[in-house]
Amino acid sequence: MLLTGQYFHAFDAKWRLTIPAKLREQINRSEDCYAFMASYSFDGILYLYTPNTYRNVSPQFNPALRTVEDVRDYERLTYGTTQRMELDRLGRILLPEHTRQQLGLSREVAIVGVRDHIEIWDRERWQTFVQERLKNHNELAKRAMAAAGASVAAGAEEAEIEESAGNST
Repeated sequence: MLLTGQYFHAFDAKWRLTIPAKLREQINRSEDCYAFMASYSFDGILYLYTPNTYRNVSPQFNPALRTVEDVRDYERLTYGTTQRMELDRLGRILLPEHTRQQLGLSREVAIVGVRDHIEIWDRERWQTFVQERLKNHNELAKRAMAAAGASVAAGAEEAEIEESAGNST
């Protein structure tokens, strides 16, 4: 599943939001039911994951770490504010008032496909974000690729350490 594109929609009078058909078509309905797990993101944006993807991207903390206050608080905020949203027969989700208020969403929103999830942005905020980031797109790409390379290198190094530890026993 690769979710792409930006779409501009408005909530209806009952605060339902239609997920664009082009995005819905990109979801493998045989693997994922027609629902989303809606979760607040790091940037104060609503992320919509299919249930299978949400299970895969959710961090799995060692139960012993529950003694760490930050881990407990993170899990409370992450799982306590995440909610399952079913799509109705017209491809709409109902966004609760408290979620809209916490995220500062107006009636006009941008619905953005971002690889493995959908993001719901206030339309004006999204347009400002795109305008600002496009000015430095080349630098942003270089930094993102460098971070991705560092992450891949760290993962390979960790795998080598695990492999050598397994061979030494």
